[in-house]
Amino acid sequence: MPTQRFSGKTVLESARERMAFVFDACPEVIVSISGGKDSTVLAHIALTEARSRERRVGLFFLDEEVMYQSSVDQAECLMKLFPGVGKPMWLQVPFKLTNATSVTEGQLDCWEPGKHQVWMRPKRSDAVKAKPWDVNTETTRNRAKGFGFYDAIENLQRHHAGAAFLVGLRAAGESPNRWRAVTKYPIEFGGRRVYWGTRRESVATLYPIYDWNTHDVWRYIWDAKLPYSKVYDWQFRKGYPISAMRVSSLIHERAFKSICDLPEFEPKTYDRLLKRIKGIALAQEAGRSAKLFACRKLPKNFSSWITYREWLLRTHADRERVPIFEKRFARHLVNEFVARQQCRQLILNDYENNLTVDSSPDPREALIRYYDEVL
Repeated sequence: MPTQRFSGKTVLESARERMAFVFDACPEVIVSISGGKDSTVLAHIALTEARSRERRVGLFFLDEEVMYQSSVDQAECLMKLFPGVGKPMWLQVPFKLTNATSVTEGQLDCWEPGKHQVWMRPKRSDAVKAKPWDVNTETTRNRAKGFGFYDAIENLQRHHAGAAFLVGLRAAGESPNRWRAVTKYPIEFGGRRVYWGTRRESVATLYPIYDWNTHDVWRYIWDAKLPYSKVYDWQFRKGYPISAMRVSSLIHERAFKSICDLPEFEPKTYDRLLKRIKGIALAQEAGRSAKLFACRKLPKNFSSWITYREWLLRTHADRERVPIFEKRFARHLVNEFVARQQCRQLILNDYENNLTVDSSPDPREALIRYYDEVL
């Protein structure tokens, strides 16, 4: 059965109560879907509530182009799950996406105009192909980087000011930082103080299943007999830990390992990806290498992670990003534990700091001191 929390209710009961509250408080409800398990569960709970009220709910899918075909199929399935209840909002507009598979091409221009011959797939006839908001007033977080993934989301939210945006973000079973990020700053919504949401200007983003763990999600999918992305089945058979199963973008910092198994999981998708982005073949072959992307083993030509980091800084192909790394690293402790993480950021060109560095004393040094004292 679903996990029971401190309130004496199961997480499913609490999520349904939160969903009812959202529909009571807001005339327009939009669910962000990704093709993954969490957004699948959230969308089903929202669709069920909307159907019981004879209302409609928006299903927003920002198409990143470089995705598993199974994730695309799952998004389409959700939009057709309750005909007349779900309101499709499938966006296929140009924006920039972080590309961790290449140092020389740190970003991919998704749906780049004039490149339709190399797109991963044609645009859908029912998709929103032009930005639905006023481009004269659109905002961009980082103009040097360009109009990116989060810019597209924020401008769409601003275009639907006053709507409640629901996201399948979970904090239970994840890192303490994620739990704090969700619950630390409560917001006022619907006349109540809500601890499972964030607010940016007039837009409220809510996380109705924030206290669910992975077991709760899969139990709901099983009980409701919901369809889900078959990538999860393939990853399970390959021995992926349940907590490591992801079906998001194939090329960002946290998901590029998916390329390793992509030829086996979806060979047609891999073939299209080879033609779309340079360096994919190298990423596929070396993705599991302890010396390359994972940075678990020091290359033999270097005496320490610190010297390897300095060499990477000197030879980094994207010279415009080097000052970003240098400024960030100057705030970190200087030891091998930290330097190894910094090397990984450099190799993945993670100038956005998505793979944060744990700037802590080297745990091996404490272990050495312990054994020096004991022995």
